[in-house]
Amino acid sequence: MFKQQISKFHTSAVEMARTTSRKGYRLSPHVKLRKPILPTIDNITVKEDHPLWEFFSNGKFVRTGQEIAYTGRPWSVQELRRKSFEDLHGLWYVCLKERNRLYREEHVYEQVGSMRSNEFDGLSEQIRATMWRIKQVLTERDSSLLRAKAEFKADGEKYLQEFREKYLQEEQVETDEWFDKLERIQYAIFGIPDVLDTNIKVDLTFLKGVKFIGELKFAKFAEAAGRSDLGELRDIAEIYTVFEESATVEGVQNACDKIDEYRLSEITIPGSKEIQVVQGFIDDKIQQAQSEFIEEAENEKIENKSI
Repeated sequence: MFKQQISKFHTSAVEMARTTSRKGYRLSPHVKLRKPILPTIDNITVKEDHPLWEFFSNGKFVRTGQEIAYTGRPWSVQELRRKSFEDLHGLWYVCLKERNRLYREEHVYEQVGSMRSNEFDGLSEQIRATMWRIKQVLTERDSSLLRAKAEFKADGEKYLQEFREKYLQEEQVETDEWFDKLERIQYAIFGIPDVLDTNIKVDLTFLKGVKFIGELKFAKFAEAAGRSDLGELRDIAEIYTVFEESATVEGVQNACDKIDEYRLSEITIPGSKEIQVVQGFIDDKIQQAQSEFIEEAENEKIENKSI
């Protein structure tokens, strides 16, 4: 039945077309046809921030031989070893985008049989050499990290104990050198970054780092801050209070003042709640920072409008 309906419709449509054509009014004689518009790049408008512009150098279709002439050299492994991971990451994508531009321009000349396509090979190979060396440096770092983790599993506690002893014996630790050492040890061993962000998830390793750094600061500066009366830190709330303050006498003094207020509540955090409590402290800190940022942005808008 369905096929019959299709057949009837087709027959009717064809017959109607034939009828109107014979009558001569299928196309009005008053309609004036214009010349067809030839496709050309002049008829196309592209937004300046379109992602495909990444395949073009400064918006040019192709570059001249002088524009791609290379007078430099690839980055050496020794130079790349001095770069941070973020710098290497950025350099990799700069190289990747430039090679994509070169490949596109080379393909354009190959399509028309031009020998100019060979002009792009030299620069592309130099960039490729840099990218391979970036990979080499990252592989070296990954291997070093794996070896360090394996060694730390065997001798980690011994290393931390030696660091603690050196830190407590050092007369002056309120220096950039020791601040950097504390930041490195808390990040490399415990995975605690120096800047909080929303991706932080507290686990047992993170918790262990908070305890190690917090108790280390308290042992070093409590006496100098005149707060030996506090005795030992009682729970994770007190330890974290010291941890988040600066590694200075003043920082520990500020932490001790907060601990005095906390002890008035007579609350003690049990060990089973430590991870949950620290995660809550971090989340509150991040939320507070975000609220302050939004408030500053709104105040800035108001000031700009008033001007």
